[in-house]
Amino acid sequence: MQEQEKNIKGFNLLELLVVLSIVGILSAVAYPNFTGWYKERQVRSGAEKIQALMKNILIQTDRGTFGYVQVLFDNNEGVGLTVLSRGMTMQTLATKVNDGNNNTWNTDMTGMSRCVLEAASVTTQQVENDEGDMVDQEVEDAYWDTDKSGTSDEVKSAVYQIFLEDVTTNFAGRAAICFARNGKYYEGAGPLAEPGTSIPYEMFFVCRRTASQTICPIDHEEDVQDGLTAMTVTAEPVDGNDGDEAQDADDEEITLPNPSSEITYLRAVRWGRFGNLSISVFDNQYSFDDKGKKDWSGGTWYN
Repeated sequence: MQEQEKNIKGFNLLELLVVLSIVGILSAVAYPNFTGWYKERQVRSGAEKIQALMKNILIQTDRGTFGYVQVLFDNNEGVGLTVLSRGMTMQTLATKVNDGNNNTWNTDMTGMSRCVLEAASVTTQQVENDEGDMVDQEVEDAYWDTDKSGTSDEVKSAVYQIFLEDVTTNFAGRAAICFARNGKYYEGAGPLAEPGTSIPYEMFFVCRRTASQTICPIDHEEDVQDGLTAMTVTAEPVDGNDGDEAQDADDEEITLPNPSSEITYLRAVRWGRFGNLSISVFDNQYSFDDKGKKDWSGGTWYN
């Protein structure tokens, strides 16, 4: 049989160049949008993971697993942000509160904090054994039950740790916020407490971590600037863990400060004495000079 010739046509060089040009234009248009979405997603995801960890440890206090809990933030500028929860059981807390020789839990601690940052440590001490000889013995010093080696796995499994390498916050080093079921002993430590006190700040800032930005350009103590939106958080009644009647918290107005310089992606994880977790988003605002040049002029916080 005689094969029939097929008229097969392909792209010529000109058509191929046109197609490649169109693909290049579409990529150039789409890439900035994709990268912007990805960067915003990093910050949103980081804030949501922190909120979820805090929500979990607060649930454990409601369940009675812990009487006193801590959310610890450890920001290493060159590595990433570690967030972990720690807890003190109801039994341990009751022992501390009822200890007549320990006034730490029954006095005003405005200038100090029960929200201890230090991790568990093991030291070696000389003790006398049954034969009267002095021998070395390891002694564990742990403030939080979840740091103690002898604590049950059930209790230890109630706390979590996350590591976020793509985001940072507005301080370096360690800071913490502590909660109790009845709202008592609500304190901050490190950069999450007002200077010289244990009065906690009620927000944790999250922004992108880059080579040039290892700390978010915003300060808890910064004066309120133009363009801010004051937001009100209403705390719901919570039953006290010592048998007291439900406590009603007054409406509390929290004003979030503006960044000190332009920042594209910024969120704040917010809380109150009884939890009431939420996330706020910062929206940049710009003005234009006579020549049409865009100038950053601040922004507004939104829930």
